[in-house]
Amino acid sequence: MNATSDILIIGGGVIGLAIAVELNLRGAKVTVLNRDFQQGSSLAAAGMLAPQAEAIPAGPMLDLCLWSRSLYPEWIRKLEQLTGVATGYWPCGFLAPVYNTPQLSNSENGHPEGKYGNNAPSALWLDRDAIHLYQLGLGKDVVGGWWYPEDAQVDNRALAQSLRLAVQELGIDFREGVEVEAIEPQGGFVCGVRTSAGEFQADHYVLATGAWFRDLLPLPVHPLKGQILSLKVPIDNHQPSLQRVIYGSGIYLVPRRDGRLLVGATSENVGWTPHNTPAGIHTLLERAMRLYPQLQDWPIQECWWGFRPTTPDKLPILGSSSLENLSLATGHHRNGILLAPVTALLLADLIVQQKSTPLLAHFHYDRFFHKSSRAPATQMISVSSNSRPTPVVQSDNSVLTESSTSQQLTIAGRSFSSRLMTGTGKYPNLELMQQSIAASGSKIVTVAVRRVQTKAPGHEGLSEALDWTKLWMLPNTAGCKTAEEAVRVARLGREMAKLLGQEDNNFVKLEVIPDPKYLLPDPIGTLKAAEQLVKEGFAVLPYINADPLLAKHLEEAGCVTVMPLGSPIGSGQGIKNAANIQIIIEEAGVPVVVDAGIGTPSEAAYAMELGADALLINSAIALAHNPIAMGKAMGMATEAGRLAYIAGRMPVKSYASASSPLTGTII
Repeated sequence: MNATSDILIIGGGVIGLAIAVELNLRGAKVTVLNRDFQQGSSLAAAGMLAPQAEAIPAGPMLDLCLWSRSLYPEWIRKLEQLTGVATGYWPCGFLAPVYNTPQLSNSENGHPEGKYGNNAPSALWLDRDAIHLYQLGLGKDVVGGWWYPEDAQVDNRALAQSLRLAVQELGIDFREGVEVEAIEPQGGFVCGVRTSAGEFQADHYVLATGAWFRDLLPLPVHPLKGQILSLKVPIDNHQPSLQRVIYGSGIYLVPRRDGRLLVGATSENVGWTPHNTPAGIHTLLERAMRLYPQLQDWPIQECWWGFRPTTPDKLPILGSSSLENLSLATGHHRNGILLAPVTALLLADLIVQQKSTPLLAHFHYDRFFHKSSRAPATQMISVSSNSRPTPVVQSDNSVLTESSTSQQLTIAGRSFSSRLMTGTGKYPNLELMQQSIAASGSKIVTVAVRRVQTKAPGHEGLSEALDWTKLWMLPNTAGCKTAEEAVRVARLGREMAKLLGQEDNNFVKLEVIPDPKYLLPDPIGTLKAAEQLVKEGFAVLPYINADPLLAKHLEEAGCVTVMPLGSPIGSGQGIKNAANIQIIIEEAGVPVVVDAGIGTPSEAAYAMELGADALLINSAIALAHNPIAMGKAMGMATEAGRLAYIAGRMPVKSYASASSPLTGTII
């Protein structure tokens, strides 16, 4: 195992390094893990610090960007003083030419109607004559433009070099070429990360992996490819012909003091498709020549590309996560360089001082789950099957237990005394099945409708073998490969329950599984079938991959639970998707039932310790050497895990902490 740190940062781009430097300057021992510095978006950017020229709408994002831009001069001064490396910071101002005259307001400063409100008081409108006098050589189609004197630029490559040198000067442990393979959660905390270089541990973790963020947590961050190129600017009278950034429609021209002109950038939703392309470069040059025709004769120096980390709303994900000691800093889209100082400041405040500005709430990850307000951890709360219980202490210092809140699992208005559901397949005989289910204490038993209807081997007489006056039948659509097939079988299941005396049973465990090898559920087919079954009055319990977004869609469609798999059906691999399942649990407004993959009582307890409302276990009981004993063990583990979750585990630490007091010892 590698040495532990106070804080472990996953991701060594400009964002990760900026956070590392800030935390170090506040006294923290920091380790940074980075897979490949060359592949990140930091080196592929143009270094524009231009919230106004980019027309970011008034609101929290503009406030964040303006704040970060205001931090830049002092932030750069500290970096350059620490490393001796110039970063190319240049408050050169931005010129934003337009091809169509905008509708101007009647305000004194002449801002475009509704564009910035009072957020760009220094912006100045230039008409056709003024802008062509101000910047010679603009294309004939330019009819005017805006001048933003406060927007600036920085040489992103020089900035990245300065940050890496700062990390070295400060003694921060920087590990290049280390790929993080998995985050290991336990009891609501990260207890370590597995990497290509072994396991790392820390007291706190920061995930800042840019476009690769989704490899580790299932949040909607995807790569948006950008192509860019540079030209060699001819020198006239020892002065470049461009002294300011020209920000046009779908194109920008960024002059550097070393004689280069950066031309960018495309915005391509092509996944992880790499490389520059003729089409991309052609688009850039065509737009650039319309904006500034004389560059058509300048030599091309270099072409490159990178992946921007982008979210659906193009806003960053900043702040806390569903795990107590994991913070998030990603999704900066095209503003990673601009937002580096404020991201470092906000994350350091949050981690070191537990201080959070109200602005940070607008960039929390849970906005993608449409989550209602969360109860504070110190609040007295009632625990039901569709709320996430939080361990709390009453005024008399007695811990709230399951018995003092709610012992029962409630699904679709029906309550059950056990949180363990069991299956009926794979048992050596019906008698062992009966005794095992009884030993487990389970009150919900799932039955494969098609196998009972066809009297498949092991299912002959199954429906009559159990006392359905004491057990609740959960018909399932096992064996269905399409949504249409699952809907038909669900209807048969409802009729089967009625024939066995459960007239009001409208429950169905929905399975749509076209994959014969790994038996992984089809998310699209499952959602389609669920929507139809809900319309027909079913209480739908869908079996799904551990996908938080799908879980939320199913809940919004009207499903009464979500049932994420721990690992593939019947594999006994245990909980392989703990981080995903924890997010589902935190965001769900319906009970979460962990289904499939549990092999031992310890794994059952672990699933409940994560906060699951219930478990569904079949193979681990049926295939045990002693199914009856295993059924009892699984029932006990389910109860123990639930109680442990309610109680709340102790924090995980990377160092020892004596359990006996050090005062009053004999000397």
